[in-house]
Amino acid sequence: MSRRANTERQILQALEAQILETGMGGVGINAIAKRAGVSKELIYRYFDGMSGLLLAWMKEQDFWTRNPGLLTTEESSQRTPADLILTMLRAQIETLSGNETLREVRRWELIEQNDVTASLAERRENAARGFIERVDELAPDVDVPAVAGVILAGAVYLTLRAKTATHFLGLPLHEPEGWARIDKALEYLVAHSFPDELNAEALSALEARRQSSAASGEPVV
Repeated sequence: MSRRANTERQILQALEAQILETGMGGVGINAIAKRAGVSKELIYRYFDGMSGLLLAWMKEQDFWTRNPGLLTTEESSQRTPADLILTMLRAQIETLSGNETLREVRRWELIEQNDVTASLAERRENAARGFIERVDELAPDVDVPAVAGVILAGAVYLTLRAKTATHFLGLPLHEPEGWARIDKALEYLVAHSFPDELNAEALSALEARRQSSAASGEPVV
């Protein structure tokens, strides 16, 4: 690893440590520079300031950034759309529940509106829409973005809410039992919210039938 790469890693680790210690309220260029043992000018040179630093860190941590090809591999094409959606929901929970720093940043995004949070949200939105819109084309009678959005928002909220609450509607948020129940609820919601074919047929088969119907002028069912 080059000297610059080592220094960049040192700065990113300092950012993470600062977030864990103070929350986002204590994060700033001066604090990060002091913790990393570098000048703030170096952070501006390497990351173009705090915005670039946070975006670089989130690029490594965020679910969608780390999974840009969730629907592009051959393996994924052989799975049902419902299974892919359920996998996405579970992975989002796993990513957040295992990363306190990421949870702090996501909470910050909910209460702060600035260039950094806007950039973070836009990157996540662009990645997620590519996933959801491809599935949405296969279910014309269901608003897949709305349905998946409500389910995902609930899952993310419960993960973030666990910082300040031990229970939600009786669900123990700090116990494996509670998350096992939430997982079963996700299975139920996905199975019952989308058409049977999205639960039974592979993504590749559904897309092939849609393309064939479109080419022949037949209605897409």
